Amino acid sequence: MNTRIVPRIASLLAATLWLGACSSTPHWDARFGQSLRTALAAQAIDPGAARANRTVSGLDGKTAAAAHERYQRSAEAPAALAPMAVGAAK
Repeated sequence: MNTRIVPRIASLLAATLWLGACSSTPHWDARFGQSLRTALAAQAIDPGAARANRTVSGLDGKTAAAAHERYQRSAEAPAALAPMAVGAAK
């Protein structure tokens, strides 16, 4: 047997295996990023809201301003709203 043929066969086999590994995932590549797109779509409450011509439901201005004012006043004295801890000194 020729001694130069063994390295050629080995290199040909190695090149075949190396090139064969490049195209072994076409079914994975077709779905690349699908889980991200699915997760983003699941976060949308109403995907067609931009195309719909509906009125927005919510509070009127007077009620919203009163609720905001109550919220702001609740932050001024948070100790008065919190229950006193058991065993705490007065």
